[in-house]
Amino acid sequence: MTTTLITGGTIVNAEGQITADVLVDGEIIVGIGVGRRWQADQEIDARGKLVMPGGIDAHTHLEYPIDAFTTQTSDDFATGSRAAVHGGTTTFLDFVKKAPGNTLWETFVERQATAEAKSIIDFGLHAIVPPTSQQADVHDDLRRLTAERGVTSWKFFMAYAAQMLDDGELLAGMDLARELGVLSLVHAENGHMVSRDTDLLIAAGHTQEHYHLQAHGHEQEAEAVHRAIVLATAVDAPLYVVHVSSAQAATELAQARARGARVWGETCPQYLATAYEDYEGLGDAAAGYICSPPIRERSNQDALWTHLAAGALSTVATDHAAFCMAQPDDLPPQKLRSPGYFPKTPNGVPGLEDRLKVIWELGVVGGRIDPCRFVDLMAASPAKLFGLYPQKGTVSVGADADIVVWDPEADHIVRAATSHSRTDYNLYEGMRVTGMPVHVFSRGRHLLDDGVEAADPGPGRYLARTASGTPVPSRRKSER
Repeated sequence: MTTTLITGGTIVNAEGQITADVLVDGEIIVGIGVGRRWQADQEIDARGKLVMPGGIDAHTHLEYPIDAFTTQTSDDFATGSRAAVHGGTTTFLDFVKKAPGNTLWETFVERQATAEAKSIIDFGLHAIVPPTSQQADVHDDLRRLTAERGVTSWKFFMAYAAQMLDDGELLAGMDLARELGVLSLVHAENGHMVSRDTDLLIAAGHTQEHYHLQAHGHEQEAEAVHRAIVLATAVDAPLYVVHVSSAQAATELAQARARGARVWGETCPQYLATAYEDYEGLGDAAAGYICSPPIRERSNQDALWTHLAAGALSTVATDHAAFCMAQPDDLPPQKLRSPGYFPKTPNGVPGLEDRLKVIWELGVVGGRIDPCRFVDLMAASPAKLFGLYPQKGTVSVGADADIVVWDPEADHIVRAATSHSRTDYNLYEGMRVTGMPVHVFSRGRHLLDDGVEAADPGPGRYLARTASGTPVPSRRKSER
């Protein structure tokens, strides 16, 4: 098996930094030390650079069907995982939504196989819990998925007519999740309020893309976050709120955590780096910014950063759901399938390749967070929350060799034309960032070598996770 020695870099973990060498044997980190006379098949000089755990994006949607399976995101598991590598992400967690005519179990098995055949990095899958009107025995499938596939995170929708669960279904699902040691995820928007406001906007003729924001107000999100916390607390279930976009919603999380509630919040780069003011006057092109919850006003951003630094928000994921503005012949209808009519615009924005660069620039370079908090948000906390730690999310002896050598001085301008995602636009177009991954390892496989991707990267691996929150054991070697 190949051995790799990474020398002279500053190792950055969530709990601290140290300048030391890292020895990798096969898939595993087997040594960390200073002054050791280790020999290896290849040596990487990391002097002046940071050695960090590979990023974990806990929220992606690759080749993902939406709108009753009438369209699909543009990135498949191959292009999406390749984009992830170029951005320093070595693990992602995607979703399984029950397909029409199939059970949740059947859909999951098919989707896992598809991802295993295409992804070049490791991945896990969350289960989306459908209403019982779509599958009466869905709880049986959830029990089976947890026991047999290590699916220890389930997502509940509080919005969207086809997926929205009522409070009784939420309580029953969270109760089962607590029983099985599963983490409950919620898309927290009040679906009835969103539908009402959408209807009012349509009646008034306000259907241009930028009106999407007005249909998804701060109150809709904050109310749903509050209600989800109350329901989860009632059944003593841990709760993770995905893609928090509103400062009001983040405040609900902060207050709950201050009371000792087991709740965590995730936000996304698009909410921290772009704003309503960027797309308000773009006309049809504003479709490229439409996601739910929406990209809100610039005045909302500082509070999100404050909550990130203080801990009310625990992770930064992308909610990567890439579409094209143009219409490729081999893809179903993309962003502009219904120009001028926001209710039919596919929800979702790209970001999988840009997450680490954007947050490093605005967070670390911008003085809002330090490098250890960066690693915590991008790798360690997702690993701990989703049952992957200490297999993932840390540069430590015995951990998987998911390693990013990061050049904090590298200068780069974000461009859609030079990205690796299968989309034709970028929310961060023209943004200058200082900091880039120069080497990326996934379980010891050298996937990015000084910016050059591996010719034969090999397959990623499906990650089963145990109900206890600890990863399924994998082979370990002792320190040399």
